[in-house]
Amino acid sequence: MSDYFKCYPFVAVAGQEQAKRAILIALVNHKAGGLLISGVTGTAKSVLVRGAAELSGDRKLLNLPLNVTEDMLFGSIDLEYAVTQGERRFEPGLLGRADGNIIYIDEVNLLRPELLTAVLDINMAGENRVERDGISFVHKTEYTVIGTMDPHEGVLPNHLLDRFGLFVETENLKEKEQRKEIMQRLLDFAKDATAFRAKYKKETEQLRAQIAKARELLSEVEIGDAMMELAVQYCSQAFCAGHRADLYLLETAKAIAALAGRTYILPKDMEEAALYVLPHRMRKPPEPQPEEQPPQEEPEDMEELSDQEDDDMDSDDSQENLMPPPPPDNDTDNHDEDKPNQEEDNQEPPEQDPQNNSNQEDKVDGIDMHFPFPKMVLDMGKDQIKRKGSGKRSLTKTDLKQGRYVRAELPKEKVNDLAFDATIRAAAPYQRHRPKNDCAINIQQADLRQRVREKRIGTTFLFLVDASGSMGAQERMKAVKGAIFAMLQEAYQKRDKVGMIAFRRKAAEELLPITRSVDLAQKRLAELPTGGKTPLAEGLAQAFITLDMQIRKEPDTEPVLVLVTDGRANSVVQEGEDPVESAMKLAKQIHKAKITSIVIDTETDFIKLGVARQVAAEMGANYYKLKQLSQGDILHIIRNLGI
Repeated sequence: MSDYFKCYPFVAVAGQEQAKRAILIALVNHKAGGLLISGVTGTAKSVLVRGAAELSGDRKLLNLPLNVTEDMLFGSIDLEYAVTQGERRFEPGLLGRADGNIIYIDEVNLLRPELLTAVLDINMAGENRVERDGISFVHKTEYTVIGTMDPHEGVLPNHLLDRFGLFVETENLKEKEQRKEIMQRLLDFAKDATAFRAKYKKETEQLRAQIAKARELLSEVEIGDAMMELAVQYCSQAFCAGHRADLYLLETAKAIAALAGRTYILPKDMEEAALYVLPHRMRKPPEPQPEEQPPQEEPEDMEELSDQEDDDMDSDDSQENLMPPPPPDNDTDNHDEDKPNQEEDNQEPPEQDPQNNSNQEDKVDGIDMHFPFPKMVLDMGKDQIKRKGSGKRSLTKTDLKQGRYVRAELPKEKVNDLAFDATIRAAAPYQRHRPKNDCAINIQQADLRQRVREKRIGTTFLFLVDASGSMGAQERMKAVKGAIFAMLQEAYQKRDKVGMIAFRRKAAEELLPITRSVDLAQKRLAELPTGGKTPLAEGLAQAFITLDMQIRKEPDTEPVLVLVTDGRANSVVQEGEDPVESAMKLAKQIHKAKITSIVIDTETDFIKLGVARQVAAEMGANYYKLKQLSQGDILHIIRNLGI
């Protein structure tokens, strides 16, 4: 947001009443855990935060830049004192200056996760402990944290969301009168900012006085047992993980009561507090386990369902009657022309070449373009590998002298990217005992520090798609294609590479080698037919070979395997092998190779074999059901650490 809008009055922002209310609560009580404001670009997030600064009395609004380093944030050695006096002394960082003030983090989802965690945790603890550069120091600090983000640029993982006490989304106002009012106010502000601010001066002063009074009253607000019990009930009903929600709910209710001028909490305060504390913490209730059916009630129905599943897996003939056809007439020479050839109907269709899609049994489903696919978050963890490449997906270390300088370290070999600030800090305490040699500061080899940089790179996604006959039943493949299409769209935005392998009948076919052409991947997806048996082991073997070759070709890459299947393996190359056991062996190899993977289980039949879940366990993969994807908010992909 331009500096021009720094003085735009908070009360002059049209709409966004819920966001305004959440900001007032955060300003009154920092123990409410800080506030996260989410919304698309242009919904006045930054304008509201900057406008709120003048409501805070003598408190300052401190911007935390995304490129902040650890010493800038936590504090470090006082260089001037160390050089002149030859002694180490602590110099506070931004967290020291933030005591009693407000820390504002714009695009908070792009800040290094460990720094954001520290900022939120230190605020709750009320003190900052620093152990670095040969110094040990502890200082008290309390501040209010307000972060803003655009969800289209990425989301925060659950463990970071949980550390924010309050969450609110700004509205994209659509009513014509509201949009007209916004334009009129902006034009008036641009024409004469002084006159515009004067127009809202009285309302601003009243709100500032209300906040100041609420802050004074806050310590007197009492929490009764009934309100504590109500907080527990709210959090339990929302299936919140942990106990932060309970505490933040009470602290938020205290702020609401103080803003109302009361020293006691009412149920309506708790109800309002829940609007800000629970939405980003709510979890789904555990799925009830299906009750086992008594054996005597099952035989006829189970046989019929089993026959139907066999038909689906072998021939994709999902429209035939559940009962098997009558035995063929022995007199094959005297068939009536009007009767179907029942012997031919009862035979399994001949296996075709996987490359040949002209088989009349094959079925080409469309793509569900409106499949509600959740946001995808890759939590690849941390490793010591310095990776190359470009993109917008994952943060990685790099030695290309590109990317964000995050910290300094002792060099393990020759220094090629000198960290000047850390080098000077290391040398400063020894200057009184070193000869000047006509230099302002004498730096020796032991003082040198290497920069550690991070940059964003893309990811390689290999889609391994089950295209057997059973996948075509009940238009399952249409939803599957919709889910993959959504992942391909995101891959395009993040500049990822993609590849695609399909398996059906008796083989796996590489539909698309690993490439950046997402458009070509979508075309191959649209043309993908279904039909035949399920050679799951062949598919896993082909994927393993493809990814192994890719890793050998580009050692810096860290690919992700996405397996989409119902797990009903029933085809192998060598006779006598068990198709499921063969698939499990390949899954173990993938796990051992530390290939990050995800399994999307499409099994929806009444009788569930659960093979896909077992394969996911053997692969060390993230497991999701297709139905979960359409109902969830975030799809997490976590690195496979191997066995």
